Amino acid sequence: MVPANALALSHMQNAYRTLLPQPPFSKGGSFKEFPDELQLSDFLGKDGQGRAGTPALQDLPSKNRSRDIMTTKMRFGRIQYLNVLPIYFALENLFGENGFDLVSGTPADLNACMRQGLVDAGSISSLEYGRYPGDYLLLPGLSISSRGPVRSVLLCSRVPAAELEGRPVLLSADSASGAALLKVLMAELFKVQPLYQQGVVVTATPGEYDGVLAIGDEALKLQAQGSWPYQLDLGAAWQELSDLPFVFGVWAVRRDYAAAWPEQTAAMHYLLLRSRDWGLRALPELSRVAAANLGRPASQLLSYFQQLDYSLGPEHEKGLLTFFKHLHNLGELAEIPELAYFQE
Repeated sequence: MVPANALALSHMQNAYRTLLPQPPFSKGGSFKEFPDELQLSDFLGKDGQGRAGTPALQDLPSKNRSRDIMTTKMRFGRIQYLNVLPIYFALENLFGENGFDLVSGTPADLNACMRQGLVDAGSISSLEYGRYPGDYLLLPGLSISSRGPVRSVLLCSRVPAAELEGRPVLLSADSASGAALLKVLMAELFKVQPLYQQGVVVTATPGEYDGVLAIGDEALKLQAQGSWPYQLDLGAAWQELSDLPFVFGVWAVRRDYAAAWPEQTAAMHYLLLRSRDWGLRALPELSRVAAANLGRPASQLLSYFQQLDYSLGPEHEKGLLTFFKHLHNLGELAEIPELAYFQE
């Protein structure tokens, strides 16, 4: 009998050719055959360092080493979390990386690499863009957002959120927008001021802290463990506060790279949009493949993916600017930035 995940991969292989026509660019990537024995672990990375052949952050050249962006392939950052699977699966497994190198890391790591010029384009937190808008241009139409519950950005606590005044709350070292959002919600929605600390969330226990903020795969693990009596979904809380989508992350390009390589940037943007469109059409298949590798029910993963929003439209812009206004009022941003986009 052929395994269910192998059947799913076979169906996905056939779907590639009809759903992803070759882009009209030669510099942003090329087609390659879909490997028959590809496993999702090839995408996620068995040791957290990314797919085989994908540079890890520690392998990047230091900032002090000179780099000529005119003669080097685009270095494109991608989050190593499950939530970006619908965007990157086709990109990594259909297009060859002849025009770009994928670099894997946590949101906080990729923020730092983009800021330092070690990565040219990719996913960054909305907070990173808010703090350094002069360094980046947004890639239109792409985000990691939620319109209500998100399930992978959670405040887990011993007491209700409204009772956390003066109590220690641990923030994930990998979080950026999530940590900033928690501060906004505590101040504006619950009217409390916890004592924030930063560290490793997965090993934290209710005996050490009164609450922990977990994002991405950390949040999914804690949710499954059920060791904390109270769980606040920050996406749902933001909707209660603002009635707007919350944009956790955006895709952006460094302004200097976009100016030097506009065609490369346009090609990569095209590939991302097409890869996302394919991923959203193939969510049931992706969920089955992910379930086979992660040991979770496919229906649970499908529900998780369906709660995420990968677009960036007028309502997302309103939500993003409202978030920036709250951060400005709390002294977390010096000014409210404008949203500037890469234009092809």
